[in-house]
Amino acid sequence: MPRISAPSWLLALTFLAPACRPAPSSDMPRSASKAALGPGDLAAILKADSAFMTAANGGSLDGVAAIYAEDASLLPPNEPVATGRKAIRQYWGRLMGGYTLRFEASNDEVDGRGDLAYVRGHYTLTASPKAKGGAAISDQGKYVEVFKRQPDGTWRYVVDIYNSDLPMK
Repeated sequence: MPRISAPSWLLALTFLAPACRPAPSSDMPRSASKAALGPGDLAAILKADSAFMTAANGGSLDGVAAIYAEDASLLPPNEPVATGRKAIRQYWGRLMGGYTLRFEASNDEVDGRGDLAYVRGHYTLTASPKAKGGAAISDQGKYVEVFKRQPDGTWRYVVDIYNSDLPMK
């Protein structure tokens, strides 16, 4: 059996010892060191979420787009990701240009730490066609919105994903 010198053992231990450390506890999220959201933050997040619904139901494309951060991503069902407020505005503009929207949503969970938060919930949507003879759309599903506090202190969507609970037709 070959002999391994002391410097070789030390070198091996230097690289192998970190692998022997226990894995981080899954009970403690990485953001645990950041402060939990205060009541003012929660109120501002819920206000922004409500502003989206009000704008969408009122047909205000500018109001809808304003809820998103400049570098946000929208992940709609059955379409590519829309990245950036301009692309997100185009997505909603196509939908709102052809339909009058009626969203109803309920937040099931709101949480966060520091400058990041999320909202998880479910929605119903009725989209009435603006053109005569068009077919109405009805949908129900769920969503997750990731909010980030902006430099001016406002909370905006940085990631918005929603998908239907209904089977594909």
